[in-house]
Amino acid sequence: MIKGEKMVAPFPQHVKQYLERIGSRKRKCTVYTEDAGRPWVLYSYWDSGSRDQYRAWDARGVEIHLPIGGAPGFTKTPSAWTPQRGDVLVTFGTFMGKPATPSITFYK
Repeated sequence: MIKGEKMVAPFPQHVKQYLERIGSRKRKCTVYTEDAGRPWVLYSYWDSGSRDQYRAWDARGVEIHLPIGGAPGFTKTPSAWTPQRGDVLVTFGTFMGKPATPSITFYK
């Protein structure tokens, strides 16, 4: 299991730039470092006032189009996204009707 490092503002520049890209005003976030190459299936759907959203960038800073599916069991399963070395995935969204605390995963 990978543990995340919880951070509180002011953030280092490499974290701050991704929070600005998603328009987050939260003063907390969790940062993960993970090995690249493991495929992920990403879902985004409303569930009792909560919803995950995802954005990703490659090592050059170009945004990656992610295959995101709806509710499992009701929609076709999207193809898996396999992060490459240098990719960054930001997970954010809504939790119980309020902005969720974002998490940033740096792939090595």
